[in-house]
Amino acid sequence: MSHPTPDTTLVRMTVNETATYSGQVPLHDVVHLALEQLLPAHIRHNHRLSVRKGHDLIYPDMFLYEILQHYGDADFAVTAEPLALANPSTQPRRHFTNFGFDHLALALEDRAAARRFFSEGLGLTVVRDDEHLTVVTSGNTALFLFDFNPDAPLAPPAPSRIHHLGFVVDDLEAAAAHLSQAFPEFTADFTLLERQERWSLYGHISFGSIRFLIQLSAIKPAYQGLTTAVATAASSMLYDYAARDYGVRLG
Repeated sequence: MSHPTPDTTLVRMTVNETATYSGQVPLHDVVHLALEQLLPAHIRHNHRLSVRKGHDLIYPDMFLYEILQHYGDADFAVTAEPLALANPSTQPRRHFTNFGFDHLALALEDRAAARRFFSEGLGLTVVRDDEHLTVVTSGNTALFLFDFNPDAPLAPPAPSRIHHLGFVVDDLEAAAAHLSQAFPEFTADFTLLERQERWSLYGHISFGSIRFLIQLSAIKPAYQGLTTAVATAASSMLYDYAARDYGVRLG
């Protein structure tokens, strides 16, 4: 049996109102990690899991210390429903549609600088900004900005390195003028390069020791708009990040 320490709390998870699993879990872990630590493999695998306190749905990325402060304990009711995964040898394959990019998560050495650039420089809306996470969005897609910390829940072992981030704007020259005046740290030759369907501007900006390549594009009128079946259906299937603040903070 695990023993309490000043940095842990007792977490109890009762699954389907039958079996209860409990143990000491670090206060600064998120619920996702508590599930991984406490639930047996036969429940963690191939199930749809919902975590609740009373009628309140508990999100996997909520911190245990916030839940403890808000509710007074870390006792959860977990609903586990088996997934109906098709056996390819006996059942027909189920098809799915990919509606495209939803969000990209980055682990950064200077999250504040990234927040300022993406919100004030590129005009994205901040829908969450706390010690755990900053979310900036255009509405249909979002960037999740985390502090780089290899000891944080679900953190990568190194700061994020990606090839580039591509954004579409309606007035590329206006965007270039704004960045050249308001963000001298955005290094670019401010030359617009043409492709068949777009004009693009490329530049670099650094957050900590990591330098990101940013591409801004304006789509030519003849190529604007979503025309394929999947793309047009996406407007009714994707989540609108700009509609409300992202996530729930207990307080």
